[in-house]
Amino acid sequence: MKIALLGGTGDIGTGFAVRWAANHEIIIGSRKADKAKEAATAVMQMLDGKGNVWGTDNGSAVAAADVVVLCVPYEHLVSVTSDLLASYSNQLVISPVVPMSYNGKFFQFVPPKEGSAAMQIRSLLPEGIKIVSAFHTICAAALQAKDRELKADAFLCTDDPEALETVSRLALEIKSLRPLNAGPLAVSAIVESLTPMLLNVARKNKIKDAGIKIVSER
Repeated sequence: MKIALLGGTGDIGTGFAVRWAANHEIIIGSRKADKAKEAATAVMQMLDGKGNVWGTDNGSAVAAADVVVLCVPYEHLVSVTSDLLASYSNQLVISPVVPMSYNGKFFQFVPPKEGSAAMQIRSLLPEGIKIVSAFHTICAAALQAKDRELKADAFLCTDDPEALETVSRLALEIKSLRPLNAGPLAVSAIVESLTPMLLNVARKNKIKDAGIKIVSER
């Protein structure tokens, strides 16, 4: 499978790249192709040259991909999505994007009028594109440590059963990460809001590389 990581030159993009490169072709995208190529070279060094990771501009990355992961900050979401509409055809889009702000004391969830980043993405992308909201509470630093067990859950929201299965399989390729069906795309706001909550708890209690795990008492 060909996976494009849009805005994939940052920490979360690097994390997905090192975790999925063993089984998939990874395309790192950026506004500037040179920057994406440099990031791809760095990832290949992290992988000791094992895998197929290359970089290009965002539009070319989308056009070449089966799956697109939006690794961009929320403030760039609308511009990046709108600029790349012509590159989409029938890709599956994964959104770990969270609309939030930090006032110097705490993080808070600041959803758009659509209610969540995922619903906003659906309103922006061409009709028929499958969207899965996922990986919001996964620590980027832990993700980049490719041999580390995350021991966490990934909450997935989508309206498409086939897309859910595909992203669940990708989640299972990350050591000790468990995918959980959190419901349709319309409930993504609930999952997205967990990120600022998690960051606040981690800061107040000095917890490093925090994640979320659902446990059963039975």
